[in-house]
Amino acid sequence: MSANDLLNSGNAAFSRGDYAGALVFYRRALEEVRGDPDLLVDLYGNLGNVYGVTGQTDAAIKCYKAAVDLLRRKEDYGKLGMTFVNIGNLYADRGDAPQAIQFYKQGLVLLEREERNEDLITLYGNLSLLSLQRSDKDAALDYAEKGVSLAKRIRNPSRLADALHRLAKAKQAKGTRWEALRLSESAYVIYASLKDEMGCAATLYHQAGLFEEEGRIEAAIRALAQVVAIDEKYNLPKLGENRARLRRLEEKLKGSGH
Repeated sequence: MSANDLLNSGNAAFSRGDYAGALVFYRRALEEVRGDPDLLVDLYGNLGNVYGVTGQTDAAIKCYKAAVDLLRRKEDYGKLGMTFVNIGNLYADRGDAPQAIQFYKQGLVLLEREERNEDLITLYGNLSLLSLQRSDKDAALDYAEKGVSLAKRIRNPSRLADALHRLAKAKQAKGTRWEALRLSESAYVIYASLKDEMGCAATLYHQAGLFEEEGRIEAAIRALAQVVAIDEKYNLPKLGENRARLRRLEEKLKGSGH
């Protein structure tokens, strides 16, 4: 098989969740490449994806950095920006916020330059979340607002829902709970119209927390019960945790005499 055929076979394996198979095809393709920089970039990027999704962070970073070297020589700034973001995501996942921000900001400069708007909205959301984790509420709000503004400008409902969800979290951190709830509900409406159940679950989970903070336990129970139903439908990892939280809320309501 040619390197291109092996790459395509690896992509097919990756798409169906066969990461071990994808890795075999990509490695074989790497052995067959004959100095084609475009193919090498794709292979290093895809290898990085496989290593990333299987938790082999160091190997993933090494592959992405190999792609970075090639992309710099090719002056492909859009792909280079996204590769920086991929590296940033890996550092963020393992809790290394300073390194994550360093790579995110390198990606940000390039994606803004290339007007990669959909990718930018996701990156603004990532930066907002990371800023919240570092207790930088002002930066979190700024990035989240940029994401919403851009999503509205390009009229992308899915990206707008994501951006509104991030902004809701930033508003909560700034202490404006009523505004956070309004934004979260707006995001939910969009997710529901798109039949995006994972998005619905994320916003409902956030709303449950907001309602609980306000002492609106019945509303919190209604929101969390919907989250648990989605967890059960897809057997999601937080099912047990969310069931336990729902029981705690129900016991709290009973204890209050309602």
